[in-house]
Amino acid sequence: MSDNSLQFTWQLVKNTFLKNERTFWRKILEMVLALALERTMSKQRILSSYVCKIYWGHGINGIESASKFYFGKHPSQLSLAESAMLAGLIPAPERRSPLRDRSSGKTFQARVLKRMVKSGFLDIKMALLTVRQPLYVRLRKPEHADELSDASSFSELGVGVKSNVNEEGTESTLKGTWDWERESKIREVCEEMERWAIKAQLRSS
Repeated sequence: MSDNSLQFTWQLVKNTFLKNERTFWRKILEMVLALALERTMSKQRILSSYVCKIYWGHGINGIESASKFYFGKHPSQLSLAESAMLAGLIPAPERRSPLRDRSSGKTFQARVLKRMVKSGFLDIKMALLTVRQPLYVRLRKPEHADELSDASSFSELGVGVKSNVNEEGTESTLKGTWDWERESKIREVCEEMERWAIKAQLRSS
C-alpha cells in the first residue's frame, strides 16, 4: 500500500462518509475506513471515486463539473494538456486556479507533466509537445459560487465576459477565453520545461 494511494483513500473517506468535524475519534475513524476501503476497492476505483468527489475551486465539486467549468466539455473529451492542468489544481484549487493568476494553470500543468515523465507514464517529447499547446479556458458560472457571482470579477482578471440567455430567458453563463502563449509567464514556463527536458535527456544518455 503506497502513501499516495492511502492519501487518496483517506480524502475519499473524509469527503464521502464522514461529517465535517475535527475530533480525535474522527481521525481514528478516518484511518479505519481508509484501510477498509484499501482492502475492498481497486486502486483505479478509489482514484475514480476520489476525483468525482473532491473540491476543484470556485464552488465546484467533482471532475465532471470541473471539466465543464474550465473547458466546457465532458472529462472523456479532455486533451492531455487539459487533464494535466486540472490535475495540477488538486492540492490547492483556489490558490492555483487560473482565475487567480493566468500563469498558474500552465505552471502546475508543467509540474504534472514532469512527474508523468519521471514515473514512466509519458515520454519527454510528448511532454514538450503538450506544454507548448495553448490552453483555452471556458468559464461557466457555477450555481453556488458566490465569489464568482459578479461578472466584474472576471473582467478584473483580464478575461472577456459575455452573458448568454437561453431561449426561455432563464439561464445566464459567463465565458472567458484567452491564448496562454501570449503571456510572458507562460513562455517562461515552456522555456523552463525545455531546459529541464534537455537535462533529463543528457542524464539518460
